[in-house]
Amino acid sequence: MALTLPLGEASDQDKWDNGGLERKRQLLIEIVLRSRLTALMVDGDTTCWVLEQELLRSYGVQTLGVDNGRDAIDLIASDAAFNLIIIEKILPVLNGLEVTRQICEIGMRCKMLAVTAYSGESERQAFLATSVDVFIEKPLDLEHLVPILRELDRQ
Repeated sequence: MALTLPLGEASDQDKWDNGGLERKRQLLIEIVLRSRLTALMVDGDTTCWVLEQELLRSYGVQTLGVDNGRDAIDLIASDAAFNLIIIEKILPVLNGLEVTRQICEIGMRCKMLAVTAYSGESERQAFLATSVDVFIEKPLDLEHLVPILRELDRQ
């Protein structure tokens, strides 16, 4: 599946962007996934995981979202398989750090991405210590997402 956006003429504002906007446009132009990827969004804020799902679905990624850590652990313990897990730190029932620890204990091996509004160095280090691969501040954006999808798709 390819997502293509019309580029059109660059506005005066675009010209002052020093190439940053052009790089983002290039990320948006086209990505064709060869593999059928699956992702789990774990976020206590339903609006956030619905938006993340829609972003991933626009690239053809099959998605599932849950709003608490216990449901995420139950899914994974039931042998559900995912290529990518996107997880928030603050969750009902079990926090994101505990969920990532338990995911590793279960033996699930996939790309894990912490996307959180709390982006201090201590939060980053705590997540990375639990085997999270990537830590970014919300919102999930294409600049971070597209390279991860390409890596998962081995492009």
